[in-house]
Amino acid sequence: MFGKRKDGKLVKNLGVVAGLMPLFAPRRRSGAASYYTVTHEAKDFDDFIRLKKAQGEKYNYLHIVVAILVRTFKMYPRLNRFIINDRIYQRNSIDMTMIVKKSMHKDDAGDEDVLKMRFTGFETIAEVKNKLETDIAALQNAVDPLEKAMPVFEKLPHFVLRFIVFCLITADKHGLLSDKFLFDISPFHSSFFVSYLKSINLDSIYHHLFDFGNCGFFITIGKETLESRLDDESNVVKMQKIIRMGITIDSRCIDGLYYSRFLRTCRRLMRDLTLLEKPLDEGDIAVG
Repeated sequence: MFGKRKDGKLVKNLGVVAGLMPLFAPRRRSGAASYYTVTHEAKDFDDFIRLKKAQGEKYNYLHIVVAILVRTFKMYPRLNRFIINDRIYQRNSIDMTMIVKKSMHKDDAGDEDVLKMRFTGFETIAEVKNKLETDIAALQNAVDPLEKAMPVFEKLPHFVLRFIVFCLITADKHGLLSDKFLFDISPFHSSFFVSYLKSINLDSIYHHLFDFGNCGFFITIGKETLESRLDDESNVVKMQKIIRMGITIDSRCIDGLYYSRFLRTCRRLMRDLTLLEKPLDEGDIAVG
C-alpha cells in the first residue's frame, strides 16, 4: 500500500525521463517489450561441458545460461527492476521461474510444473547446477498446489473467475499480495523467466511478457543450428554450430547503454566459462 511491496523497494531520484517513462510508455508490459537475439558459437559451451565431464561432472546448456544470468543480474542491479502501478521498483532478490515437464513420453499430455528458485548472485556455476538439479528432482515428486486447486476452479462460473483475477491484479498493484503467493505460488513474479526449448528440440523464440505480475525479462534457449560463419583466426568461411537465445525485456526499466553493458559481460562469460567457477567479487557489481 502507498508504494510499499514485499518483493521490492520503490526507486526514487530516477530523473525526469526515467521517472516518467512508465507513464508515457505503453501501460502494459507486453506493449513495452523489446526483443534481442543472442547467438554464440556452441564450441565454447561444448568444450566446457566436455572438460567437466572428464572431471566426472555433467553439465548442460541450461546450467550455463542460468549461471550467467544469476551472475549478471547481480553485477547489473538495474536489470532486476520492475514496474507496477506506473512505479519502478528494485527487486529484493534474484528469482528465476521456469516451466518443468514432469514427463516427456509421447503418449501423455506432458504435465508441467512451475519451478521458482532464489539466488544470491554470488553462486558459482557448480552451485547453480546443484541447486537446479536438486530443485527439479524435488519438483518431479511434489504436488503442485495450483494443480490441486484446478478441480475447484473448473467448477466456478466464468464471471467468478474473472472477478478473482481482477482482485489479484488490484491487490498486486497496491502491494497487498503475500510473500507466499509472490514466491511460492505465482510464476509471474520473478527476475527472469527461462524456457529451455532445446530440451524439446525447438528453436529459440521471442516469448511474450505477462501483464500480470512483474517479470520483465524472458529468455528462451533454442536447439543448436549449423551456420556458415567467417572464422576470425583463419579468415575462412566455415560451418559452425551456433546456440541461439531469444530475449524479451520490459524496455521501460533500463536504458540501452546499461543493457549493452550487460550483453557485453554475458558474451565475455560465454567465451570464458571458467570465470563462473569462482564466486562473484563484490567489486564487479555496478553502482545503482
